[in-house]
Amino acid sequence: VRCVQETEDTKQGQTKMSTQDKYRKVPNKQEQEPAENEVRISSQSRAARIISIVLGLFLQKNFKVVYLRGSGNAISTACTVAEVLRQRIKDLQQINNIITNDISEQYEPKEEGLDTVTITRSLTILEIKLSLENEDKNHIGYIAPLPADQVREVTLDDLEKGRERRGPRRGGRPGGRGGNRRYDRGDRRSGDDDRRPRGGDRSGDRRREGGERREGGDRRREGGDRREGGDRREDRRREEKVVTEEEKEVTEEKVATEEREGGDRRE
Repeated sequence: VRCVQETEDTKQGQTKMSTQDKYRKVPNKQEQEPAENEVRISSQSRAARIISIVLGLFLQKNFKVVYLRGSGNAISTACTVAEVLRQRIKDLQQINNIITNDISEQYEPKEEGLDTVTITRSLTILEIKLSLENEDKNHIGYIAPLPADQVREVTLDDLEKGRERRGPRRGGRPGGRGGNRRYDRGDRRSGDDDRRPRGGDRSGDRRREGGERREGGDRRREGGDRREGGDRREDRRREEKVVTEEEKEVTEEKVATEEREGGDRRE
Protein backbone atom coordinates (compact mmCIF):
# COMPACT_ATOMS: atom_id res chain seq x y z
CA VAL A 1 0.00 0.00 0.00
CA ARG A 2 2.85 2.38 0.80
CA CYS A 3 4.49 1.69 -2.54
CA VAL A 4 1.22 2.44 -4.36
CA GLN A 5 0.75 5.71 -2.41
CA GLU A 6 4.34 6.79 -3.09
CA THR A 7 3.97 6.10 -6.81
CA GLU A 8 0.70 8.09 -6.91
CA ASP A 9 2.33 11.03 -5.05
CA THR A 10 5.28 11.04 -7.41
CA LYS A 11 2.96 11.00 -10.43
CA GLN A 12 0.98 13.95 -9.04
CA GLY A 13 4.19 15.88 -8.35
CA GLN A 14 5.43 15.20 -11.86
CA THR A 15 2.14 16.41 -13.37
CA LYS A 16 2.27 19.60 -11.25
CA MET A 17 5.84 20.32 -12.25
CA SER A 18 5.05 19.64 -15.89
CA THR A 19 2.06 22.01 -15.89
CA GLN A 20 4.05 24.76 -14.15
CA ASP A 21 6.87 24.41 -16.64
CA LYS A 22 4.47 24.79 -19.55
CA TYR A 23 3.15 28.20 -18.40
CA ARG A 24 4.62 31.57 -17.49
CA LYS A 25 3.11 34.43 -15.55
CA VAL A 26 2.07 37.55 -17.43
CA PRO A 27 3.07 40.80 -15.64
CA ASN A 28 0.04 42.69 -14.42
CA LYS A 29 -0.07 46.20 -15.87
CA GLN A 30 -3.35 47.18 -14.20
CA GLU A 31 -1.80 47.88 -10.81
CA GLN A 32 -2.37 51.49 -9.87
CA GLU A 33 0.40 53.57 -8.43
CA PRO A 34 -0.19 54.60 -4.79
CA ALA A 35 -1.32 58.13 -4.02
CA GLU A 36 1.12 60.65 -2.59
CA ASN A 37 -0.33 60.30 0.90
CA GLU A 38 -0.50 56.47 0.74
CA VAL A 39 2.31 54.24 2.00
CA ARG A 40 2.30 50.56 1.06
CA ILE A 41 4.14 48.27 3.47
CA SER A 42 5.63 44.96 2.39
CA SER A 43 6.96 42.06 4.47
CA GLN A 44 10.52 43.35 3.96
CA SER A 45 9.82 46.96 4.95
CA ARG A 46 11.59 48.37 8.00
CA ALA A 47 9.42 50.07 10.58
CA ALA A 48 11.95 52.89 11.18
CA ARG A 49 12.05 53.71 7.47
CA ILE A 50 8.24 53.86 7.21
CA ILE A 51 8.02 56.05 10.32
CA SER A 52 10.43 58.61 8.84
CA ILE A 53 8.47 58.65 5.55
CA VAL A 54 5.14 59.26 7.29
CA LEU A 55 6.63 61.97 9.52
CA GLY A 56 7.91 63.68 6.38
CA LEU A 57 4.42 63.60 4.87
CA PHE A 58 2.90 65.17 7.97
CA LEU A 59 5.61 67.72 8.82
CA GLN A 60 7.19 68.64 5.48
CA LYS A 61 4.31 68.22 3.00
CA ASN A 62 1.63 69.20 5.54
CA PHE A 63 -0.76 66.34 4.80
CA LYS A 64 -3.69 66.00 7.18
CA VAL A 65 -4.44 62.36 6.30
CA VAL A 66 -2.02 59.51 5.54
CA TYR A 67 -2.95 55.92 4.68
CA LEU A 68 -0.94 52.83 5.60
CA ARG A 69 -1.64 49.59 3.76
CA GLY A 70 -0.23 46.15 4.46
CA SER A 71 -1.18 42.51 3.92
CA GLY A 72 0.06 39.21 5.27
CA ASN A 73 3.20 39.50 7.38
CA ALA A 74 3.26 43.28 6.83
CA ILE A 75 0.15 43.82 8.99
CA SER A 76 2.14 43.65 12.23
CA THR A 77 4.64 46.20 10.85
CA ALA A 78 1.79 48.57 9.92
CA CYS A 79 0.32 48.35 13.44
CA THR A 80 3.74 49.05 14.99
CA VAL A 81 4.26 52.09 12.76
CA ALA A 82 0.83 53.49 13.62
CA GLU A 83 1.39 53.06 17.36
CA VAL A 84 4.77 54.83 17.26
CA LEU A 85 3.36 57.71 15.19
CA ARG A 86 0.55 58.23 17.70
CA GLN A 87 3.26 58.73 20.34
CA ARG A 88 5.14 61.25 18.16
CA ILE A 89 2.35 63.40 16.68
CA LYS A 90 -0.12 65.23 18.88
CA ASP A 91 -3.89 64.72 18.32
CA LEU A 92 -3.31 61.96 15.76
CA GLN A 93 -6.39 59.79 15.25
CA GLN A 94 -6.36 56.23 13.91
CA ILE A 95 -9.07 54.40 11.97
CA ASN A 96 -8.61 50.74 10.98
CA ASN A 97 -10.34 49.22 7.97
CA ILE A 98 -10.15 45.69 6.57
CA ILE A 99 -10.37 45.53 2.78
CA THR A 100 -10.63 42.48 0.54
CA ASN A 101 -9.41 42.83 -3.03
CA ASP A 102 -9.71 40.30 -5.82
CA ILE A 103 -6.44 39.86 -7.68
CA SER A 104 -6.35 38.05 -11.02
CA GLU A 105 -3.16 36.43 -12.29
CA GLN A 106 -2.87 35.40 -15.91
CA TYR A 107 -0.61 32.64 -17.22
CA GLU A 108 0.14 32.14 -20.88
CA PRO A 109 1.34 28.83 -22.33
CA LYS A 110 4.85 28.22 -23.61
CA GLU A 111 3.72 25.51 -26.00
CA GLU A 112 1.15 25.54 -28.79
CA GLY A 113 -2.24 23.96 -28.27
CA LEU A 114 -2.72 25.18 -24.68
CA ASP A 115 -5.10 27.89 -23.47
CA THR A 116 -4.29 30.86 -21.28
CA VAL A 117 -5.13 30.34 -17.61
CA THR A 118 -6.49 33.05 -15.31
CA ILE A 119 -6.41 32.55 -11.53
CA THR A 120 -8.37 34.87 -9.25
CA ARG A 121 -7.59 35.04 -5.55
CA SER A 122 -8.75 37.30 -2.73
CA LEU A 123 -6.24 39.35 -0.76
CA THR A 124 -7.01 40.76 2.70
CA ILE A 125 -5.48 44.19 3.35
CA LEU A 126 -5.35 46.23 6.54
CA GLU A 127 -5.79 49.95 5.85
CA ILE A 128 -4.85 52.33 8.67
CA LYS A 129 -5.99 55.91 8.31
CA LEU A 130 -3.94 58.42 10.31
CA SER A 131 -5.75 61.73 10.47
CA LEU A 132 -5.44 65.14 12.09
CA GLU A 133 -8.95 66.12 11.01
CA ASN A 134 -12.28 65.55 12.74
CA GLU A 135 -13.21 61.91 12.16
CA ASP A 136 -16.26 59.82 12.98
CA LYS A 137 -15.76 58.63 16.55
CA ASN A 138 -18.53 56.03 16.17
CA HIS A 139 -16.57 54.11 13.55
CA ILE A 140 -15.89 50.54 14.61
CA GLY A 141 -12.15 50.92 13.97
CA TYR A 142 -11.74 54.37 15.53
CA ILE A 143 -8.89 54.86 18.03
CA ALA A 144 -8.74 58.15 19.92
CA PRO A 145 -5.49 60.13 20.16
CA LEU A 146 -3.24 59.68 23.17
CA PRO A 147 -3.22 62.21 26.01
CA ALA A 148 -0.78 65.10 25.69
CA ASP A 149 1.40 63.87 28.56
CA GLN A 150 2.01 60.55 26.74
CA VAL A 151 3.08 62.17 23.46
CA ARG A 152 6.71 63.11 22.80
CA GLU A 153 6.15 65.43 19.89
CA VAL A 154 8.64 65.48 17.02
CA THR A 155 9.46 68.66 15.13
CA LEU A 156 10.81 69.18 11.63
CA ASP A 157 14.29 69.93 13.01
CA ASP A 158 14.31 66.62 14.90
CA LEU A 159 13.35 64.81 11.71
CA GLU A 160 16.17 66.43 9.71
CA LYS A 161 18.71 65.70 12.45
CA GLY A 162 17.66 62.06 12.48
CA ARG A 163 18.12 61.81 8.72
CA GLU A 164 21.56 63.43 8.97
CA ARG A 165 22.56 60.85 11.56
CA ARG A 166 21.41 57.97 9.37
CA GLY A 167 22.89 59.51 6.23
CA PRO A 168 22.25 58.02 2.78
CA ARG A 169 20.65 54.61 2.66
CA ARG A 170 23.52 52.72 1.02
CA GLY A 171 27.22 53.20 0.52
CA GLY A 172 29.85 54.41 2.97
CA ARG A 173 27.48 56.28 5.23
CA PRO A 174 28.73 57.26 8.68
CA GLY A 175 25.62 56.17 10.58
CA GLY A 176 24.28 53.12 8.73
CA ARG A 177 25.12 49.48 8.37
CA GLY A 178 28.76 48.88 7.60
CA GLY A 179 29.42 52.61 7.35
CA ASN A 180 31.64 52.90 10.40
CA ARG A 181 33.76 49.97 9.29
CA ARG A 182 35.36 51.98 6.48
CA TYR A 183 36.12 54.85 8.79
CA ASP A 184 37.51 52.42 11.35
CA ARG A 185 39.78 50.94 8.71
CA GLY A 186 41.03 54.40 7.79
CA ASP A 187 41.77 55.14 11.43
CA ARG A 188 43.64 51.89 11.75
CA ARG A 189 45.76 52.62 8.68
CA SER A 190 46.54 56.15 9.80
CA GLY A 191 47.35 55.08 13.36
CA ASP A 192 50.81 53.58 12.68
CA ASP A 193 52.18 54.99 15.93
CA ASP A 194 49.42 53.26 17.83
CA ARG A 195 50.35 49.96 16.28
CA ARG A 196 53.90 49.91 17.66
CA PRO A 197 53.02 49.63 21.32
CA ARG A 198 50.50 46.98 20.39
CA GLY A 199 53.28 45.00 18.68
CA GLY A 200 55.44 45.45 21.75
CA ASP A 201 52.68 44.13 23.89
CA ARG A 202 52.30 41.19 21.59
CA SER A 203 56.03 40.35 21.81
CA GLY A 204 55.82 40.61 25.57
CA ASP A 205 52.84 38.34 25.56
CA ARG A 206 54.75 35.87 23.40
CA ARG A 207 57.61 35.88 25.87
CA ARG A 208 55.19 35.25 28.67
CA GLU A 209 53.69 32.42 26.68
CA GLY A 210 57.22 31.03 26.21
CA GLY A 211 57.73 31.13 29.97
CA GLU A 212 54.45 29.31 30.42
CA ARG A 213 55.59 26.71 27.92
CA ARG A 214 58.77 26.20 29.94
CA GLU A 215 56.62 25.65 32.99
CA GLY A 216 54.82 23.02 30.94
CA GLY A 217 58.20 21.34 30.33
CA ASP A 218 58.86 21.34 34.07
CA ARG A 219 55.51 19.71 34.54
CA ARG A 220 56.50 17.05 32.05
CA ARG A 221 59.67 16.40 34.06
CA GLU A 222 57.56 16.10 37.17
CA GLY A 223 55.44 13.62 35.25
CA GLY A 224 58.62 11.62 34.56
CA ASP A 225 59.41 11.65 38.29
CA ARG A 226 55.93 10.40 38.96
CA ARG A 227 56.52 7.57 36.51
CA GLU A 228 59.69 6.62 38.41
CA GLY A 229 57.64 6.57 41.59
CA GLY A 230 55.19 4.23 39.90
CA ASP A 231 58.06 1.89 38.92
CA ARG A 232 59.22 1.85 42.54
CA ARG A 233 55.75 0.86 43.67
CA GLU A 234 55.73 -2.02 41.20
CA ASP A 235 59.13 -3.19 42.53
CA ARG A 236 57.78 -3.10 46.07
CA ARG A 237 54.77 -5.13 45.05
CA ARG A 238 56.99 -7.73 43.42
CA GLU A 239 59.17 -7.95 46.55
CA GLU A 240 56.05 -8.36 48.71
CA LYS A 241 54.87 -11.19 46.45
CA VAL A 242 58.25 -12.95 46.79
CA VAL A 243 58.12 -12.59 50.59
CA THR A 244 54.60 -13.97 50.76
CA GLU A 245 55.60 -16.95 48.62
CA GLU A 246 58.58 -17.66 50.89
CA GLU A 247 56.34 -17.42 53.96
CA LYS A 248 53.92 -19.88 52.40
CA GLU A 249 56.75 -22.37 51.76
CA VAL A 250 57.96 -22.02 55.38
CA THR A 251 54.48 -22.58 56.79
CA GLU A 252 53.98 -25.62 54.54
CA GLU A 253 57.30 -27.11 55.76
CA LYS A 254 56.27 -26.52 59.40
CA VAL A 255 52.93 -28.21 58.83
CA ALA A 256 54.62 -31.18 57.17
CA THR A 257 57.17 -31.59 60.03
CA GLU A 258 54.40 -31.34 62.62
CA GLU A 259 52.40 -34.05 60.85
CA ARG A 260 55.48 -36.30 60.75
CA GLU A 261 56.19 -35.81 64.42
CA GLY A 262 52.53 -36.53 65.27
CA GLY A 263 52.66 -39.79 63.27
CA ASP A 264 55.87 -40.91 65.02
CA ARG A 265 54.31 -40.26 68.45
CA ARG A 266 51.23 -42.31 67.57
CA GLU A 267 53.40 -45.22 66.46
